[in-house]
Amino acid sequence: MAAAILDALSELLEAEFKEFKWHLSNSGTKDNSIPRGKLENANRHDVVDLIVQQYKSSDAGTIAVRVLRKINQNDLADQLKRKLQEVEDVSAEGGASSGAAASTAGVTVTIKSESGGVVKAPVLHGGVFHGPMNFS
Repeated sequence: MAAAILDALSELLEAEFKEFKWHLSNSGTKDNSIPRGKLENANRHDVVDLIVQQYKSSDAGTIAVRVLRKINQNDLADQLKRKLQEVEDVSAEGGASSGAAASTAGVTVTIKSESGGVVKAPVLHGGVFHGPMNFS
């Protein structure tokens, strides 16, 4: 998900990227936007990190698409939306959720939640499971 957002931001010219950052710092309420000081000298990687931190992984892509539309980058917003949908579809099929890493060779899934985060994990049924499994 973060990689898809970074790919989209990499397509923006510097002036467009600056406008993108402006919208992030002026979106909605004071509690919901990213402070201007954090965005001022932020590069594309930093901005992706800030979006994910501020809006959590589950909403980061939606916010990025919304801001791309605000700066009239509709084609780029549509491309990002499609990529995010593909990631979501693969996650649903592969049994991994947002923020999870999955591998289909032997199917390895890592799901992590930090400080009050929510993990939407698949229901485990009808399979044989080997190796360490921790649920809490």
